[in-house]
Amino acid sequence: METRWLKRDYREAAAELKGKYPAPAHIDQTINQQTVVMAPDGSIPAVLLTQQIDPELYKPAYELWKTVDELPTNRATAVGSLSLPRQRKDGTLSERRVVPENVLKLLQKQGVRHGMLGYLDATPDQPCHKTPLSIKRPEMLDQNDLLIKRVDELYKQHMPSLHAIQRAEVEKGPRWQLANTAFTTIYIIKNLRSACHADHGNLPGVMSVLMPMGKFTGGELILARWRIAIAFKPGDLLLFDPQQLHGNLPFEGERLSAIFYCVRRIADCGR
Repeated sequence: METRWLKRDYREAAAELKGKYPAPAHIDQTINQQTVVMAPDGSIPAVLLTQQIDPELYKPAYELWKTVDELPTNRATAVGSLSLPRQRKDGTLSERRVVPENVLKLLQKQGVRHGMLGYLDATPDQPCHKTPLSIKRPEMLDQNDLLIKRVDELYKQHMPSLHAIQRAEVEKGPRWQLANTAFTTIYIIKNLRSACHADHGNLPGVMSVLMPMGKFTGGELILARWRIAIAFKPGDLLLFDPQQLHGNLPFEGERLSAIFYCVRRIADCGR
């Protein structure tokens, strides 16, 4: 395992990229082998683990998960778009914001789709709940129990202190736990080149774990604050801080990402 020490923090410059697509000019170095990335203050913004997931685990998951068919209506910053208040059925405006219709039509033509598996914490509009996709397609989770556990095992092995924090939080509401792991939720996104965004719905201070799937070239994940690109491929895992701005370079082919994480307010859901 290589350790890559970063020399500078570009926090202020990175903030200007929010909602914009990263480009090669925003990168000082690319990481494409098993590496722990160390920030100047000694914190770890990312760990790339190469070829740690057996094809027998990720290929069946890919065949199931690539059938997600929802549009990312609530991911305005990630799709590089402005957001608008959502209108409820009674005509009032919700606190939740959505992607404009013209942008959604373009994403639909590009084959962009997403889906949520597992559990979500409470919002002003609804209590903690199992996602509709998990209810409609239970096999998406039930047939990938070993994969979820393997991802959790690698997280625990390489980031034990953060895994312990996340696990303790999830165990405050074990009803909302995936396969007895530190995860509550898996976000699946297909064919999206994301603009720079942060995932504020995730439990702060821990890691999300990204698993790429499909047949693609390019699509490196950019961590804007550190001006690094992570080049990954099927079989790899990326542990990273999702609350720092991140986005993708262009890619060709079909690209699916599964992000394993813990929702921010899971402890409030109770037992």
